[in-house]
Amino acid sequence: MAVQTSGKYYTIAFMSDRALRLLASGFYGGYNMGDEAVLSGLLALMGASSRPIDLTVLSGKPEFTRKTYGIRALDRSIFRDAVPRALALRQSDALILGGGGLLQDISGRRGIRGTLGRTLSLARWANRYGIPLAFWAVGVGPLRYTSLPEVADVLRHAVALTVRDKASQSLLHLAGVEAEILPDLAWALDLPARTNGQQLGISLRRWPGLDLPAVARGLRAVHGWFPGPIVFLPFERQDLEVGQALQELLGCDKVDVPPALPSLDDIIERYALCGAVIAMRLHSGLLATAQGIPSIGLAYDTKVSELHDALGHHGLWLPVARAGEAPGALLAALGDHPGWGGRLREYAQEQRRLAFAGADRILRRLRPRGPHLGADGLPSSTEVRPDA
Repeated sequence: MAVQTSGKYYTIAFMSDRALRLLASGFYGGYNMGDEAVLSGLLALMGASSRPIDLTVLSGKPEFTRKTYGIRALDRSIFRDAVPRALALRQSDALILGGGGLLQDISGRRGIRGTLGRTLSLARWANRYGIPLAFWAVGVGPLRYTSLPEVADVLRHAVALTVRDKASQSLLHLAGVEAEILPDLAWALDLPARTNGQQLGISLRRWPGLDLPAVARGLRAVHGWFPGPIVFLPFERQDLEVGQALQELLGCDKVDVPPALPSLDDIIERYALCGAVIAMRLHSGLLATAQGIPSIGLAYDTKVSELHDALGHHGLWLPVARAGEAPGALLAALGDHPGWGGRLREYAQEQRRLAFAGADRILRRLRPRGPHLGADGLPSSTEVRPDA
């Protein structure tokens, strides 16, 4: 049986009623390796569950997601059309939103009609179809004051509401909504301890106030303390442009910038070269910490400073406006913190433990809803996938 809508075909295939059928949505699709780390963490949590779980992911590039992870993936654009949207939701026992910064209204040019608008639209459709809704370790903010009531109204319908940091929790508290803090989903990854890397890694992104010439001067000042070229760690394609600009300032032989955006696995392998990391991206600092690699954060957002603050005496960050000071500050801290890497691994293992414990609590709140008959007498709990 096939349903045609907007020039696309969707095949309906019956699935077992015994598994918990979950539909998950985030920034998946290979655009940002931080979000791919989030999805990989979600899959690790699902795989460790004692309950049978049948997971479908909404992705911006479903073919990429299927090929990379071997999981069922739908094009998230199906939510523009009523029939596939209804089928995708009515086949599910719950809608998972997360993780990542889904509740913010500054992404792109469209504000409320961009990232936040898409997230709220998904949540409203789930509510309309009576599908339980779980926000899983999401980031909240920045949010305009006028967006808060709309966000609060949707979140109050969630059966599970968890955020990844205190800043997100505080912002929702201002809106009259209480949320539990759970570690970022990427903490669920089981990553190796890195002990042999000696080069300096750096992750930068385009951002107002980032003085790249000052960063280059700071890197020149520590030249000789780190062997080999600087390892550039891009998490989005736009990061490559920043890396290439840094190459022009320091010389191509001084900065190793990959020719294209690496996969998540390749990014993680690049960390094996690093003895320390300058981390502007949130997940660049998170992945460094998870592998026991000391880092200094460049805080363009509170999520970056909060990550490094949580490390206590082993946390170090500077505002983006002082990015040129980061190489020297990191070098000085390396001398002041013997055993730094081991303490980071201890913190990461605790975050991983909390992530799995939180997953168990969320999944216990969700139940298979059983088959539901449509107007034609067929079960609506069906798989919906684009025909090959």
